[in-house]
Amino acid sequence: MSRLPRAVRFLLVHAAIGFGLATLLMAALFWANPGGVGQVLRRAPGHPWPSLLLWFFCGLTLGAVQIGIAVMLQDRPPDDDDRGGGRRGLVPVRVRG
Repeated sequence: MSRLPRAVRFLLVHAAIGFGLATLLMAALFWANPGGVGQVLRRAPGHPWPSLLLWFFCGLTLGAVQIGIAVMLQDRPPDDDDRGGGRRGLVPVRVRG
């Protein structure tokens, strides 16, 4: 069995975290029942479909957010051409006043 490339594994792990967060969101939605939404979803005529679709699209959204956050928080060494890249600490700047 070949291993997945690092980038694919990175995306799958963080997408799974997003779907896990969507599961927690749906559980909280059913538990808190704000405005009777949980009750409406439980009593829907095609019972599982509205809940499954809401979970799926929340999972897509939260997965994309999680991937974006993970990409932005990656720490890389700065580029050699001084055009940016990587993290740099705060640099104090003198202001004449």
